Amino acid sequence: MKMNTPLATWQLFEDLVSRILEIKNFVISYNFRRGDKGFDLLGTYRNESWAIEVKYYRTARAQPSLIDIAAARVASNGIAQNFNKGMLVVSCIISAELREMLEQKYDITLVDQTDLRSWCMSHPELAEELDALLETSPSEPQAIHTVSSEPILRSRPLGRSPSKVHETRGTELCHALKKIKKGKTAWTQYEKTCEEILKYLFPNDLHGWHSQKRTDDGLNRYDYVCRVRPTTEFWKFIIDHLNSRYVLFEFKNYSGKIKQGQILTTEKYLLERGLRRMAIIMTRVGAEPHAIAMTQGAMREQGKLMLIINDEKVCEMLHMKERGEDPTDCLFEIADNFLLTLPR
Repeated sequence: MKMNTPLATWQLFEDLVSRILEIKNFVISYNFRRGDKGFDLLGTYRNESWAIEVKYYRTARAQPSLIDIAAARVASNGIAQNFNKGMLVVSCIISAELREMLEQKYDITLVDQTDLRSWCMSHPELAEELDALLETSPSEPQAIHTVSSEPILRSRPLGRSPSKVHETRGTELCHALKKIKKGKTAWTQYEKTCEEILKYLFPNDLHGWHSQKRTDDGLNRYDYVCRVRPTTEFWKFIIDHLNSRYVLFEFKNYSGKIKQGQILTTEKYLLERGLRRMAIIMTRVGAEPHAIAMTQGAMREQGKLMLIINDEKVCEMLHMKERGEDPTDCLFEIADNFLLTLPR
């Protein structure tokens, strides 16, 4: 018997948003032209067509740079497909200042978790589902908007020309990564590209980049140690629950999957009393089962967390950043799955 794969949290949030919009008298359908040239939902309200993009973030506090990218995309895509209005729905809380700035800049309507809660007050089953998805308690204090009217009533028609070109840096870095030859001859190029990728993905999260020279396999190689800032839920988790204020990045340009020996080498560089108990190992094609078992043992016995990120996951995070999504949410899911499946 085939088991159904559970939906990801962002999919559950998108489905819930569509149902909340329906109680606001929207007629909603799913857009099959998603991705770079599309958006998530097609809406009709009072004979006007709406391009609707839905973004789920694990971090409740809005990250302005990501919201700006997402707002630009829904405005540009809505204009290109001749929609009357555009809407960006986010799971985080947006300040009145950021909301006003982006709505003026892109002629779209912003809806955040405070609006969603207000809209489903008369539908307790939807309110409970929203709180469960956002992992918040109804008793927690919520932000109060100071805007004069609710989003739909103050909506404006989309402008007639895109106000911002789509971000493409993530795609460029993904292509550059995939072009690098695996093995010793391209090790330096791989390290430099990984450094560019990390600084693009986490410009506000990691600071104090410190390069450490080491000699492995007869090669002079470099890894990085960075100081972590608690800007998102993932980095807060690393600081608060792992007691790690620093993270080690390793770059392993092997042509095959990494083995136990490479994991053992990395583990030696993690220092409990040095507040460095977290490593992200970037490798081309992942790790062998015995290597993964060693990372599990290090976590179980010493509380050292080592996440192995292959090219596919790196490119996934790069594309997330381009779409205005938080790449640390991908790291959170990898870590969450690792810990949930940790054997005894």
